[in-house]
Amino acid sequence: MALNFCGIDCGFTGGISIILGNDLDNPIVYKMPVIKEVKKVKGKNKTKQFYDLLEIRKIFKNHLSKNSIIFVEKVSNMPGEGSSSTFSFAKGFGNMEGLIVGTFGNLPVLITPQSWKKYFPELITNEMRGIKAEMKELRLAGKKIKGKEAKKENKKHIDKLGRQFKSLAKTEARMLVSKLYPSISDRFVKKNTDGMAESLLIALYGKNKGQSK
Repeated sequence: MALNFCGIDCGFTGGISIILGNDLDNPIVYKMPVIKEVKKVKGKNKTKQFYDLLEIRKIFKNHLSKNSIIFVEKVSNMPGEGSSSTFSFAKGFGNMEGLIVGTFGNLPVLITPQSWKKYFPELITNEMRGIKAEMKELRLAGKKIKGKEAKKENKKHIDKLGRQFKSLAKTEARMLVSKLYPSISDRFVKKNTDGMAESLLIALYGKNKGQSK
């Protein structure tokens, strides 16, 4: 029996993608099921997000079996998020690992973003290489800068370039998936579908790397 491969981008705007056996042309792609909870804090609405574990379990049950390998992107935190959001994400990540073990009896395969992105060199454009080089120069210059304000401005510039790089990376992921899977390219038009695109690339990476061994 052919193995099924699942790729998961664990962000709250992430996704779950499944490649059934050798059917590369018809992947199943879901936006990460999330529950949003709005509470008033000091007169302002604050939104907390949690994984919808019941819905995720339903996806697993509907499309996967114990003859499946699940690849989960290994991330240490949620860049740019507050401590509360980071805690919710970390807790949810642990719950998802537990859900996978409880459902299939196996731990997921954790892969770093660097690993799977390196497998798709077309994700890095010349513009992105230029941004990385500029960030490197700024970091080196920052070590020699004296003065609190000057250091603050240096960091501010680096952070701005980092956000720009991240935005371009997400766009490239959507563009690559649209090219690889033209029949479902309409699902990756919007910017908030980058997590779905990345989950599909993770699943494809896992399948191709697994079969090359």
